[in-house]
Amino acid sequence: MDALLAHWQVVLVAVAMMALDMLTGFGGALKQGVVMSGKMREGLWHKAGFCGLIVLTVAYEVGAKIINADVSQSMPGSDFTMPELPAVAAVCAIIALIEVVSILENLSALNPVIASLPFVDRIKAHDPSAPDVTVGIEDVDEMAFSGRSGQ
Repeated sequence: MDALLAHWQVVLVAVAMMALDMLTGFGGALKQGVVMSGKMREGLWHKAGFCGLIVLTVAYEVGAKIINADVSQSMPGSDFTMPELPAVAAVCAIIALIEVVSILENLSALNPVIASLPFVDRIKAHDPSAPDVTVGIEDVDEMAFSGRSGQ
């Protein structure tokens, strides 16, 4: 269980990046005069999803350690173990990287010089007016039943 206590640093980094993203996003919207509560609410729901993912990975790691400890005590010599993966660290690293990209986009809105930096100009800016190309489960079911293959 001591190894789980070490994960608070990566969780703190992920949470700090989420907070910095919200702060820079609000600053960029304020500068452009387009502060909208709907967009802020949507962003908060995304952050809530990230927090839920962190909680899920913590639950997995704790559960794996408890199950493995119980199995080793109740069934010595058993081959059954749950894999003890560094799920929290992996998920927090992914979240932090996602937030870095978003923060760079926000900083580019605050300062156009940042947008022209060599590593930042490669980030494709999000276009809210672009068509939504997300395929939902309903769309997949319709394609399967109609015999279409996504054309």
